[in-house]
Amino acid sequence: MVDPRSTENKKRPTRSWKLIAAVVGLLTLHYALAVNSLVLESPTVDEVLHLPAGLTYWQKHTFRLYPHNPPLVKLLAALPLVGDSRISTEPLYQAAAPFNFWAQVPPNKAGFGQQFAEQNASIYFEIFTKARLMLPLYFGVLGGLVVFLWSRQLYGNLAGLVSLTLWSLCPNILAHGRLITSDVAATSLGAGATYLFWRYLKQPSFRAAALAGSALGIAQLAKFSMLLLFGIWPFLWIILVGLTTERSKLKHAIMTGIAHGTVVVGLALLIINLGYGFEGTGTPLKDFEFASTTFTKDVPPGMSRPTNPNDRLLTGAWRYRVNRFRDTWLGKLPAPLPKQYLIGFDLQKLESDGVERRMLDPQSPNDRTIHGYPVYLNGTLRQQGWREYYLLCFLYKVPEGTLALILFSLVPLILVRRSHASWADEITILSVPITIILAMSFATDINLGLRYVLPIFPYLYIGVGRLVPWIASFATLRLRQAGTTLLGGCLLTSTLAAILIHPHYLAYFNWASGGASRGAEHLIDSNIDWGQDLTGLKLWIDQNAPGEPIGIAYFGQINPNIYNLRNEPLDWFLPPPLPGTMESVPMRYLRNPPGSPLKPGLYAISVSLVKGLPWRVYDSSRWIPWEAKQYAYSYFDKLKPIDQIGHSIMIYRITDEDAERLAPLWISK
Repeated sequence: MVDPRSTENKKRPTRSWKLIAAVVGLLTLHYALAVNSLVLESPTVDEVLHLPAGLTYWQKHTFRLYPHNPPLVKLLAALPLVGDSRISTEPLYQAAAPFNFWAQVPPNKAGFGQQFAEQNASIYFEIFTKARLMLPLYFGVLGGLVVFLWSRQLYGNLAGLVSLTLWSLCPNILAHGRLITSDVAATSLGAGATYLFWRYLKQPSFRAAALAGSALGIAQLAKFSMLLLFGIWPFLWIILVGLTTERSKLKHAIMTGIAHGTVVVGLALLIINLGYGFEGTGTPLKDFEFASTTFTKDVPPGMSRPTNPNDRLLTGAWRYRVNRFRDTWLGKLPAPLPKQYLIGFDLQKLESDGVERRMLDPQSPNDRTIHGYPVYLNGTLRQQGWREYYLLCFLYKVPEGTLALILFSLVPLILVRRSHASWADEITILSVPITIILAMSFATDINLGLRYVLPIFPYLYIGVGRLVPWIASFATLRLRQAGTTLLGGCLLTSTLAAILIHPHYLAYFNWASGGASRGAEHLIDSNIDWGQDLTGLKLWIDQNAPGEPIGIAYFGQINPNIYNLRNEPLDWFLPPPLPGTMESVPMRYLRNPPGSPLKPGLYAISVSLVKGLPWRVYDSSRWIPWEAKQYAYSYFDKLKPIDQIGHSIMIYRITDEDAERLAPLWISK
């Protein structure tokens, strides 16, 4: 069988008003669904910190607050708020110690975010809506255009529309593309940069290299995981040169590639520095207090090490690790990257690799056991991740129709004969998803959600486009009709999946996994419950239980007391945690103190807490949160909810019988 693309790809795909209308229609639908969803849901866990940080970047011209991710998304989200006189931040910068979280070293991002919420409670949700509105346009629409153009150039117009449909109506892209987070930004910008690099590979020139290098730099400003492209791109170049270059021209191709590669890397570094305003660029490497194993070595015996009273993790890491460049000739070299970029990458690397237990517990100086984030999969909560986590996330949270199309799209790779150039194209599409999945599964210990592998989605959707010319090449009309029907049916089921879950995209689970109502049996955290339904909870209370006291244990970073500050009364309290799961909580602060049994009444508990995840929880008598340990509220898993909010918050009506049955849990043993 010959490559069905060979004839079609000799012609430039024609432009028509129908094609343009279809593209505009799909992207408009994507934007409309995203916007309608974002105005109905409250700011999620990371957004609560990202937006205030972005405002400080504009106001103070420094990136020292929350450098754990590059600043692009935070800058863009905060841009519409710059100059808004209603927003109050100056009191946060001028607060007296110890509550001046901005002045701490490093700044306390959580404390600053909490103060920002309290200071701006009256317009808090409105601020986030204004900041979010352009994000689906920046990254959802941009990503859709990249998917369409790349698929169209490889497989034709109809293929481009098929790929764009999958992107535009993907529940997971809709879930994260409207949030002030870096996941879809990195997905779109990374795919866009790689698309430009692919175009460079097809027709090398200094102009094409400059475009690809600039796009690569912009992608680095979205998320540190885009550093993988610095390894993937040279591999793609080697594949193309090896498959398509005549031996007599190989030396010239290599020399040209080195020159163009220098342009790509140089421009990418320049863009990163421009994005940070060159803040701290040139700082000698020896002057950094790094913490991750990448940049550190074991502390030599007898070396004095600093402490950080504001950061327990850094103090623990510095106790055992020291900058590996400090006493070497490399340490004298000026860093070619901004100071906060390197600090942020170091912090991300420390957390993604997992922390040695000795760093958190000074009483265990020899315990090098990795202590990672608490992670949950299929009913099990533990401190270390699973290699199969992201594969299972993908199988649970991608619509069945889309899964089928991705699987079917691999068949032509086996059955269709291709030229060397065509194989180079296919390897380009396959290499990024494979690299990302392997890196996240085997090189990190972070199992916090499908969002960490969203950058694979554009390439998978582009790859589905190869089904269109393959089906068109079938020998008989009946086979072509059957193939078209199967393709259309899968697209329809994926479309229905996005429509039926609207507006609760974060909580999407496919039918085969049990759907959103059973999603927490498999996954929690940002897969289903990321603090997005506090607004929905308040609406439910107003409609179903106005004025009735309600116990709230909520997986988010917004104190429910914000409604009382907004003159929207909410009578609530913190439910009693299980004994020993919450430290240093004076009993006078809690309506139902930790040592008392559960009282009959109405309760709203986030599913992440029901499944035992530790988190910061709030009480109505104070603004800052308490630290709840694992399983503090898992006793609610023994009860049947009477309702749910957006699949992420369960509503319980505790009866006298329920309270009596659970009372032994609070009896000291």
